[in-house]
Amino acid sequence: MRPSLASRLMLRIGVLVAAGAVILVTAAWYYARAAADDAYDRLLVGAVLQMTESLAVEEGELTVSLPVSAFELLGLAGQDRIFYRVIDTAGRTLTGYDDLAVPPGAAGVMGDQPLVTGGRHGGEAVRMAVAARRLTDPAINGTARVVVAQTERARRDLARELTLRVVGLVVVMAAVAVA
Repeated sequence: MRPSLASRLMLRIGVLVAAGAVILVTAAWYYARAAADDAYDRLLVGAVLQMTESLAVEEGELTVSLPVSAFELLGLAGQDRIFYRVIDTAGRTLTGYDDLAVPPGAAGVMGDQPLVTGGRHGGEAVRMAVAARRLTDPAINGTARVVVAQTERARRDLARELTLRVVGLVVVMAAVAVA
């Protein structure tokens, strides 16, 4: 015996709604991840630019007075860990984590356009920002760099939260469509 027209129609509608839901949830996850990356990358860029601006030459020596506001900015992602490294014109670590690697492509970074990229530090995935400042003092001539890295926990949490909100809406819409 063949299934009724109503049950066949219901099955086809259900399959279409389920396929649409999968597409919507996948798109929501992608856009949530992109939004989280964009938001937290802006914090990272703000902090690395503040640190770069704090570089100064005093009595022929490169000095840095790391602004508390840069750490407060990064602290907005409460559960993340922060790493930084200030590198002088000779490539030596002035302060910070000496084992924090400078990401590839950082050599061409200058001014207020930091490089933001993914990487690893201490076995954990991080987002990194690198900014550079050209120093033209008679005692010090060259480029100093600042590297700031932040773990990705807050990014993942925000993307998950945004995606789950969309999943709830999609489930409600699917239930209404099928009902």
